[in-house]
Amino acid sequence: MTKKSMIRGAAILAAAGLINRFLGAVARIALPTLIGDEGVGLYQMAYPVYGMFLVISTAGIPVAVSKLVAEQAAKGNKGGALKILQVATVILILTGTVFSFALALGAKPIATYVARDSRAALAIVAVSPAVLVLSVASAFRGFFQGLQNMAPSALSQVIEQVIRVTAMIGLAWAFLPRGVEYAAAGANLGAVLGGTAGLFALIIAYLRQEHERGSWRTAWSATGGEEGLQPAGELISGSRDNYMASRLSLIRKIFELSFPVVLAAAIMPLMQFLDIGIVPLRLSHAGFSPDEITKLFGRLTGMAQPLMYFPTLVTAAVATSSVPAISEALAKGDRSTLSMRAQEAIKLGFLFALPSAVGLFIFAEEFSLMLRWPQEVAVPLRALAFGTVFLALQQISSGILQGLGAVGVPVRNLAKGAAAKFVVSFALTGMPAFGIRGAALGTVAAFAVAGLMNVVTLVRMLGFTLDVQDSVLKPVLGVLLMVLGSKAAYSWVYSATASNTIGCLVAIVVAVVIYGVTLLLSAVIGRRELEVFPGGKRVARILERLGLLRR
Repeated sequence: MTKKSMIRGAAILAAAGLINRFLGAVARIALPTLIGDEGVGLYQMAYPVYGMFLVISTAGIPVAVSKLVAEQAAKGNKGGALKILQVATVILILTGTVFSFALALGAKPIATYVARDSRAALAIVAVSPAVLVLSVASAFRGFFQGLQNMAPSALSQVIEQVIRVTAMIGLAWAFLPRGVEYAAAGANLGAVLGGTAGLFALIIAYLRQEHERGSWRTAWSATGGEEGLQPAGELISGSRDNYMASRLSLIRKIFELSFPVVLAAAIMPLMQFLDIGIVPLRLSHAGFSPDEITKLFGRLTGMAQPLMYFPTLVTAAVATSSVPAISEALAKGDRSTLSMRAQEAIKLGFLFALPSAVGLFIFAEEFSLMLRWPQEVAVPLRALAFGTVFLALQQISSGILQGLGAVGVPVRNLAKGAAAKFVVSFALTGMPAFGIRGAALGTVAAFAVAGLMNVVTLVRMLGFTLDVQDSVLKPVLGVLLMVLGSKAAYSWVYSATASNTIGCLVAIVVAVVIYGVTLLLSAVIGRRELEVFPGGKRVARILERLGLLRR
């Protein structure tokens, strides 16, 4: 497996993520229009709770599966890879069943005493079966990702999202006459139906692969099969044990790798869970009424935060693809490859996250209006915007550290980030001058602390230095030119058409073109980066003829 295959895998996942985010955007536009701010608030109150139960249920096992399957693929051990999948699936069926029932049974007290709105109980019960379904699906996704076959995961995610969004809107509309709490519950049922469809797609892909023996040879022959494999040594820490000797030893190995991962992953929904308790309480202290608090909470968590997370579709894909790529290099004891892949992953994340963050900040009001949201959504969105950069950094660096086997490091750093979020959110949200912006700034503080500390650890472990000129200075220049061009384009189009939506769309296109051309002319992006994408060679030839490709 080469760096090229790592980036190609990330590109496949990113393409699926782009489709999913587009579908999600459709839902984000339709749902508030259909059930209002209050309904969105109830819908969002269920999701952090569901997310936390899902993270605990999957227990970081998909990451462990991806890492271990990548090691077995490097050896050409088909039986070992299948054994890992089988054991992981049994574990996840058991945990998924337990936590689905626990979520349903605890819905009423969670809604009453944590969310402070008993109407949210129905939405929590509605989404609870998704914990089991998505737990099982995550085992298959980890399996395919470990083989560096990202297509089944990507396809299943798209199918899941199509069904989820369709069901969400349809069921919310169907149940709306019974009240907003029923409409919110109907929307949450979409997660169950979508997850089920995605699971079936993964099972079908698995069964097809079982009948295509050649795909297995392709999965591991790119590494040279068993030829040229070097002893793993003790590059990072510890030595290799014979975890494939028995199912019990494999279970121990899976949990050894997954336990720190689940602690890190649990902190994310835990931070959202804390928002449910802290944000309404502190907004009440600041003098907001209960109805205002529910609306502000819906604008932050149901509208502004999803826009902040939207640009991370690329960085999340890079993080996922990095785990098996780093694991394979680690298995060979190849320090130079480890360093190179880590640098490329961080650079790619920053190249995408920086312009996204600036765009969200500059066009916060325009984007809110384009999505048919209240203009006030721009208040938390502008405060969240630069959290995109730190979130991208945290995601990618965590994926690299997990691939290295240093799974405890992201846990400790994210815990420190969560502590920073608690302090900032509690202090600022209770101040009338900040209000909901205080909660947004708390989220930014969390990812800034966690992401920067992860990078410091990576630099110490691998001894690499980031190329500041190509990774920071040139992209910043591109962003400055992008801002000037996109603002001018928006103003011109808006004055000519009086359409905010058309103006935003044109501004986005202009921004992408200016930023992309700047990266090409400054040689930040060259032929080798373009060629990993489908049709990249043809694009590279065209750009060369136009004089836009410098290397």
